[in-house]
Amino acid sequence: MLQRPCFTVFLLCAAGLAPLYGGKPGGCQDIPIQWTLNDTYVDGATVNAIRGDAMGPYKNAQSGVSALIKVCDVNGANNAVLMTGTSRQLTFTFASHLLTSTPDTPSWAYRIVTGSGGVLNIANITFVPQGAGRSLEYSFTTWMGSNVPVQGTWNFRMWHSPTDAMVGDPTNPNVAAANTPEIDTPVNAYHCPANNLSPSPMCTGVTLETWFVWPQGTSPWVGGLMNTQKSAPVNGGQFSMPFYFVISVL
Repeated sequence: MLQRPCFTVFLLCAAGLAPLYGGKPGGCQDIPIQWTLNDTYVDGATVNAIRGDAMGPYKNAQSGVSALIKVCDVNGANNAVLMTGTSRQLTFTFASHLLTSTPDTPSWAYRIVTGSGGVLNIANITFVPQGAGRSLEYSFTTWMGSNVPVQGTWNFRMWHSPTDAMVGDPTNPNVAAANTPEIDTPVNAYHCPANNLSPSPMCTGVTLETWFVWPQGTSPWVGGLMNTQKSAPVNGGQFSMPFYFVISVL
């Protein structure tokens, strides 16, 4: 049963773009947001493999955090991007979540990684399904990406293709590597409008525009670890990495 918590770069092809607050560059400002990284998955029992540092929500412009919906990017990606900076940390529990290793799987990917300088990215979060509107509740599927807080350029990605919000070319090396050998899990996003007068249980208590984000289905929640430092992505293995994010406009 889906549970709502108590409130205690990657562009290949973005489908169905919808402006959030006005136009693109030329007076455009990205949208400040906050991220809450929950310790348990939507089932209320499974411990998440991507978690925060127990210092509360990651709010834009606080403690060195950058948390923005990138509506001003010239590529129009409309991604929700969290950059922790040096004062906040992220934890990736790769230990015990390995599905498939490769000769390029790094030694730290058999352990728990905690550090500053991490990045989380939900692709095209402003996507609105046909027939819906931002004043309504709706759901869609998209991608999750991240920069793991380790030396180098290691990314953990759930880049299922296609999803509602993102349609990646399966022959693109980045998409192909993330989906090898198994197909990545689609990422669910559930949208709650601001000041919802008739909220569902999912949106009860939500006053600001909010998205609940988690990988679809049940274990394994498949994603790929990539080293993107070279001209072609290096496959570092696949892992089952549950997470549950709450992203709200400030």
